[in-house]
Amino acid sequence: MNSRRLLVSLLNEKSMSKIKVEIWSDIACPYCYIGKRKFEKALEQFPRANDVEVIWRSYELNPDLPKGTHSEIGKNAHYNSNSNKKLQALAAEVGLEYNLDKLVYANTSDALRLVKLAKEKGLATEAEEVLFKAYFTDGKNVSSRQMLIEAGTSIGLDKAEIEELLDSERFLQEIKDDIAYSENVLNLEYIPFYQIDGKVTIEGSLAIDEYVKALEAAVSGNDDATSFSGQSCSIDGVCS
Repeated sequence: MNSRRLLVSLLNEKSMSKIKVEIWSDIACPYCYIGKRKFEKALEQFPRANDVEVIWRSYELNPDLPKGTHSEIGKNAHYNSNSNKKLQALAAEVGLEYNLDKLVYANTSDALRLVKLAKEKGLATEAEEVLFKAYFTDGKNVSSRQMLIEAGTSIGLDKAEIEELLDSERFLQEIKDDIAYSENVLNLEYIPFYQIDGKVTIEGSLAIDEYVKALEAAVSGNDDATSFSGQSCSIDGVCS
């Protein structure tokens, strides 16, 4: 193969390579759901959207919250009427309905484990969507066993596998590993946190055109690290 043909071959191979987008998020993070929708809309404008591989990572904001029923957990005291209105307006801009007055402040560990199970079936994005909607729109308790079974089976997961998962400690270590890597290696301080092809990072939810710029930066051929920041929740659970 002559040098010109080799160069063309290498360029074609590069253009067809996957663009890996890793996303650290929690079901209880309002900007993670808004960011998910904005990122999806950005992909509609990105020429290489078909080459993007989304990998969902876990970041549990409040691991000490108990599991239990609606009455045991109650409402999320983190939000007030002013922040509710702002979040609801931001969600509405991308077609999401946030009913924060119905929100159940719940432990998300089992929900994150369900996403891990869904990931094995190629359904992680679908699991994130159904769980976000359950939490922010439908006011459901995402630590409820029955709710998680219903959510998982609605996207095609096997009921027996979900029950087996919930009766075990499967994926708990993987969640801890996700969190440890994000904090100790990536210096994560806010979520949602995105790493694109290992060189572009995003902390927070961006405007749609900013997501497009981040994707373009990742495939530009420039090896310099690039970072973006937006609206987010801090690792101590404060969302601003």
